[in-house]
Amino acid sequence: MASKNNTRQPNLFIEITKGLFREKVTLGLLFSIFASAFAVVMVTDASRAEVIKQDTLLQQKDELDLAWGYLVVESEFYAQHARVEDIAKKKLDMKRPERKDEKLVVLP
Repeated sequence: MASKNNTRQPNLFIEITKGLFREKVTLGLLFSIFASAFAVVMVTDASRAEVIKQDTLLQQKDELDLAWGYLVVESEFYAQHARVEDIAKKKLDMKRPERKDEKLVVLP
């Protein structure tokens, strides 16, 4: 029978962890790397959210501009002199005053 090797293999994770705690600078740098990576992820996520919000607001602005244009055209249509005069004649039975119906008021 071959002799059994009683030497135990070191656990790699434990050895790396011990080495990191022995080297404070390396541990600090590793922590800095993780912190900056986390910060990059957070800032990227926040900027994407703001871009999405900006796109939504720009779309709403375009829709409101279009609605405003329709309202301006509609108000110009309803404010046409000929249309107002036609409605006054037909619905309200109004007419233009004649020369004999006009009276001149002189202020002292």
